[in-house]
Amino acid sequence: MQKRNLTFDGKVVLAPLAGVSCSAFRMIAREHGAALVVSEMISSEGLVRSNHKTINMLRFRPDESPISIQLFGKNPEVLSRACKIVADTGVDMIDLNFGCPAKKIVNKCGGAALLKELKLTESLFAAAVKAVDIPVTVKYRSGWDRGGDNYLEVGKLAEGCGVAMLTLHPRTKADAFKGKADWSKIKMLKETVSIPVIGNGDIKSPQDALDMRDQTGCDLVMVGRAAIGAPWIFHRIDNVLRGLPDPGEPDLKTKIGVCLRFARLMIEDFGEQSACFKLRKHLAWFSRGWPNISHLRPDMFSVESYDDIVNLFDRYLSTYHKQIA
Repeated sequence: MQKRNLTFDGKVVLAPLAGVSCSAFRMIAREHGAALVVSEMISSEGLVRSNHKTINMLRFRPDESPISIQLFGKNPEVLSRACKIVADTGVDMIDLNFGCPAKKIVNKCGGAALLKELKLTESLFAAAVKAVDIPVTVKYRSGWDRGGDNYLEVGKLAEGCGVAMLTLHPRTKADAFKGKADWSKIKMLKETVSIPVIGNGDIKSPQDALDMRDQTGCDLVMVGRAAIGAPWIFHRIDNVLRGLPDPGEPDLKTKIGVCLRFARLMIEDFGEQSACFKLRKHLAWFSRGWPNISHLRPDMFSVESYDDIVNLFDRYLSTYHKQIA
């Protein structure tokens, strides 16, 4: 699929995940079949004010490309300036967040709250598209609440302003992550607009992705939480969407190798001490469902070095193989 000279080499996309989608995580996702990776949500106000922490969130590796940087904000002029800052990094795309349901975002008229302010929403779309030459995309929810679904109207506004692609998570802000995503709304959106549509919501397996694609006709499928600790899901889904066999989950040693690769990338970015602190939760996520792992859980949350992580896995493999021998 190609849009404005941007080519995707697959069918599945990494979602923006707050506190997770750092450069190392995105790199691992690309290496395991994600056709596009999206940064975690970044404040347009923070960029314009040159906030050090916010600016650091723009860092990405060349091999992550194609990569999209996701912005949020409610001021068209500030968003325009932020988009120019992002475009100057050499990123491939800019994504606008109109779906975050978090209180701290919506209370400031950001994220999903903008779905109640369509004139402002249209101004934001237009400001971002006008500011840069790279594609601008939008990720949003179906509405503020179930009585206020306006995703088709928002989609038409976005298309009219020159937005290149839409991602719909078919839950309302009020739904948060409860209940089941209504994929029929993705189908309705796809039939209403002429720009590409990414389907998002409740993709936990390759079969889920295939079902979404077949039921909605969406151009790409976006995966979020199911990729945490299991980046190989991208390759599995991409295979299935291409009509190829699902290769299944990798073996245990391969999973450990992926986790160690991720750890090394994190250490490159944050330094060993800070990276190991951040990695503790990832070790727990990577090892979900592993046999006989529970006794090592406490050790995962106390690692302080790369060697600690290597030794933890060596101990696990030694103990595990003894128990199944």
